[in-house]
Amino acid sequence: MGRRCLEAILSQPGWTVRILTKNAAVSKTFDLIERYRERVLVGLSVTATEDESRITSVTEPHASPIARRTETLKEAHRRGLRTYGMLCPLLPGVSDSPGDVDRLVNFVLDCGAEEVFVEPINGRGPSLGDTERALRAAGFRAEADALEAVRHRVGWSAYARRLLQSVQGTPKKRRSLPKLRFLLYPSRLTQEDRIWIRSHSEGVKWLGKN
Repeated sequence: MGRRCLEAILSQPGWTVRILTKNAAVSKTFDLIERYRERVLVGLSVTATEDESRITSVTEPHASPIARRTETLKEAHRRGLRTYGMLCPLLPGVSDSPGDVDRLVNFVLDCGAEEVFVEPINGRGPSLGDTERALRAAGFRAEADALEAVRHRVGWSAYARRLLQSVQGTPKKRRSLPKLRFLLYPSRLTQEDRIWIRSHSEGVKWLGKN
């Protein structure tokens, strides 16, 4: 079905497509994308390094393993397809350390990413609590505790600020900061962190009505 939808869209002159998936099976359409390479952007959501694959098997049970996603993005780059990076969300205690962020951002830039999207986990709705409980049930207590710590506003705000600091570093060193798209809802930020981020807002894309 995905291939047929892609064929239908690309049959229209001038229409463009941005693909975002966690399914490595997208590689089965690369032969089609090659024929329209200037009109298609390929992105695979990479939410952690391969070292954390046991954790992502719990948090993303229906997605392709991280290793398959990264290999698929590499293949897209090898075939000369346009790519972008989607590092969303980077979970606290799982993939938000400066070292992990550096590896992930370098990876997507090495794959020719035209844009690099990063987002802290959304603090609204039930998904944060559901993820915490799933990690705890699987025995990942430290990671579950890290998620629990950001379920309140002060903890989430501090985590978002730290993540932005980590994310900005690698693109700056590689002179790729204009590619960064750090997606951020300001409503859950503390006043102190909001002020700090507004004064260090390179790459930040503010979301929400205001």
